[in-house]
Amino acid sequence: MSATPALLRNRNFILLWLASIVGNFALAVAMLAETWYVVKTLGAKEQLGLVMIAGSVPRIALMAVGGVLADRMKRSKIILVSLGARVLMLFGLVGLLAINRLDIWALTAFAFLYGALDAFFWPARDALIPAIVPEQDLTRANSIMLTTNQVGLVFGPVLGGVLLAMMSYEMIFSLTGGMLALATACIALINEPFVKKVREVGSTMLIELKEGVQYAIKTPVLRALMLIYAAANLLFMGPLALGIPIIVTENLNGEPATLSFLQSAFAAGMVIGGILLTMYPPTKKRLLMITIIIGLEGVFLSLLAHTHWVWVAVGLQALIGLGVAGNNVPMMSLIQQYSDKDKLGRVMSLNSMASMGLTPISYAMVTGLLSIHLSMAWIMPIFGLTMAALMLLLTLKMPIVREAN
Repeated sequence: MSATPALLRNRNFILLWLASIVGNFALAVAMLAETWYVVKTLGAKEQLGLVMIAGSVPRIALMAVGGVLADRMKRSKIILVSLGARVLMLFGLVGLLAINRLDIWALTAFAFLYGALDAFFWPARDALIPAIVPEQDLTRANSIMLTTNQVGLVFGPVLGGVLLAMMSYEMIFSLTGGMLALATACIALINEPFVKKVREVGSTMLIELKEGVQYAIKTPVLRALMLIYAAANLLFMGPLALGIPIIVTENLNGEPATLSFLQSAFAAGMVIGGILLTMYPPTKKRLLMITIIIGLEGVFLSLLAHTHWVWVAVGLQALIGLGVAGNNVPMMSLIQQYSDKDKLGRVMSLNSMASMGLTPISYAMVTGLLSIHLSMAWIMPIFGLTMAALMLLLTLKMPIVREAN
């Protein structure tokens, strides 16, 4: 009998999966409604960036603290509090709308709190999976969760657009609050296995964080993963996020629909990649697989800069999305397999910080090059081919990359 049916008979995993499905759709709809409210109702499109920054800064800054807590407390309890707090926040938005007090500053505060809760949610959720799923099913479980996240990313905004055309903001925020309450109830029903948290006398969160950093650096597989993803995100995120709209404008037909096609192709590639990894989970040479895929992503990114045919660009975007899924799922499984269970939350959060923390720098690098009038036709190949060369160098210089399963 295959592992997938066994995984789908795992009550705890099913509850976590259902919570993720409902929660992802609810949050995607809520975020779209908030964005539309800022741009359309408040007429404050120039301040939308302020809201986005307010959400991203605490997410990055508090991620390490979230990892420490995930190793100190029951992970399901952290997820429960995080989701429950968001339910209260969404109904708080309904109350502010009712008294006509939902302005840009209230939404900025909401984004800040949401980002802070995210910093505790993700390390706890990622560390919970190996606690409720057998090791042989981890890759499939991670694939299913990644696919679920991407389905929410693709179809959540579509549902949000339909709801915006049919409902008031009060009704939308009430509906999404109710959906998140359902997700919270699913988490409350999870029976997380008891694991005694052993801490030395006098241990503080700062000491435990330092211990987690030292542990990740001293563990060859974890150290290699942090280096790989730090380099990849520094060279990949900026050109991808800022380059696609420019490529659509300069190389393609400049139509909004074309940009939509490219973004949808990327998300669809990730969904397909997640499904394939669920059906055929890799078990050998996963670290080598990651560097090869990231290197290929760099080549595809370079080709995208010189594409003048829409459907070729769509195909390249789909391949890049497929590659993102193809390296993220094995990465999660490797971290879960090679980390001590009592340090897993910290390792997860440190890996996220090593990658996410460099994303703003990547944006700044690309913005700086654009400001000196260097075109995307140069920027994307420079970044993409440098990333491919770095992956080749790491593969050749670090034996663990070639040897680890």
